[in-house]
Amino acid sequence: MKENRLPEINFRHRLPVQIRFNDIDMFGHINNSIYLQFLDMGKYAYFRQFMTDTFGSEPTAPVVANINCDFIEPTKIDEKLEVLTAITDIADSSMTLDQRVVNADGRVKCSARTIMVNVSLADGRPTTVSDPWRHRISDYESHKN
Repeated sequence: MKENRLPEINFRHRLPVQIRFNDIDMFGHINNSIYLQFLDMGKYAYFRQFMTDTFGSEPTAPVVANINCDFIEPTKIDEKLEVLTAITDIADSSMTLDQRVVNADGRVKCSARTIMVNVSLADGRPTTVSDPWRHRISDYESHKN
């Protein structure tokens, strides 16, 4: 297997995920499509920590515009997994999320980069990431462990 050099990222957010029997394909490892489900769970858990009681009634929401995923190593049903998530860039109306699925030994199973665009729920057009979200995310990501 070729060595995959991944950028160093301080992942503060970790979400354990459970592998189910139906996640396994005919080759005895997790099907590639399942990793995307795990990544979605990681995104939701990451954003959930910044949501307020008004979330859902806000006029904007982040939506996935692009996702790129590298499948690095197969995963067997008995492995313990975590999804690591970090926002590594916030632009005017978009955010870049870097994520990894790793096993208990820290071996990277897949690595993904997602661009999320903040859109107006009224018309679906890109809109500026709000200052409160920008500050909460920046404060969280800049905090050193």
